[in-house]
Amino acid sequence: MHEQLWAQGLRRRLQIRGGIAAAALILGTVAVAFWFGLLAAALAAGIDALWHWRQRLASSVWRKGQRGERRTARVLRLALEWRGYKVLHGRSVPGRGQIDHLVIGSTGVMLVDNRAVPPETEIAQYRGTLYIDDRPGGKVAAELREMADKTAEMLRERLGDDIAVEPVAIVWGGDLRRGHVGAEGVTILRAHRLSGWIRNRRARYTPEQVAAIFDAATRLPISRQALIVR
Repeated sequence: MHEQLWAQGLRRRLQIRGGIAAAALILGTVAVAFWFGLLAAALAAGIDALWHWRQRLASSVWRKGQRGERRTARVLRLALEWRGYKVLHGRSVPGRGQIDHLVIGSTGVMLVDNRAVPPETEIAQYRGTLYIDDRPGGKVAAELREMADKTAEMLRERLGDDIAVEPVAIVWGGDLRRGHVGAEGVTILRAHRLSGWIRNRRARYTPEQVAAIFDAATRLPISRQALIVR
């Protein structure tokens, strides 16, 4: 059904893109010159095409019955690991479930979970409460917080020091209009925003501390999920 609706909407998308390009052509020509109008029209059409392509890409994981672990792992490998961040995939938290990715770096320790949802699913927050399709998403947030807290407890047992673990959910599909949502102790965002969000945070640990945390984290149980992202 989703594929049929997408195909049916092609003509409408092209009409809107053409209208945007025409408006940019006219404005650019009036403001500067005809060549500038052509450039503005091409740029406007390209931006619109890119936006729809990203929407399509985000929903493709859900359409294929996947959760997105492989793609998120690729993002982490290409955008963070060469910058000194350490990433573990497919670790098990006894009694809480499986960790898709554990990111360890100078800006903290992040537990990253993948969620694939239908394209029409709305994800937002209002006054600190998470909403998924106008329904409170407290259960989802609580599950991720509990997993992060349990992971922090296991790291503390191995290091003898408190290590904060922050839960992050990567959403594939859905309608996340503001780019990211922070509510009920959980950050929800797109995969392509993940590396920038992590790197722009305040530095917390030295390279030596990162190495120590990573060494402790490698002793967390390996789950079958690790085979998916290798």
